[in-house]
Amino acid sequence: PRRVSGLVKPRQMAAPQFIWELVKGHNSFLRKNLHGKIFSAEPGNLYNKHSYKYSGLANAKTVDIRAEGDAIKVSKKRSKCVNQPAKSVASGVSKKSGRRVLRSVAKEVAGYRPDLKVRRRQRN
Repeated sequence: PRRVSGLVKPRQMAAPQFIWELVKGHNSFLRKNLHGKIFSAEPGNLYNKHSYKYSGLANAKTVDIRAEGDAIKVSKKRSKCVNQPAKSVASGVSKKSGRRVLRSVAKEVAGYRPDLKVRRRQRN
């Protein structure tokens, strides 16, 4: 740990590009089909594509949308708590109906990962 004005500041995790280089070839979430395409089943990967851009393991900011019975669970990775795995995921459950759920998820995730905006609506 480094000392910054009398306080001990924890070291940051490795760079996301480095983490991707470590896990891109071998991880338990890889799914290969008969035609040679590679998919990923990791949490936080809305497209299920095996690439750095959509990776839920390597990116500091990820969004995960899951159905839990009648409800929708939205989980977001908090980039400030990377060193504390128990606190690194913030999640909320929405038990609203159809369009209200879409609106609620859109508001909750807006601005977090704008590049995933279109896919977020398709996933529900």
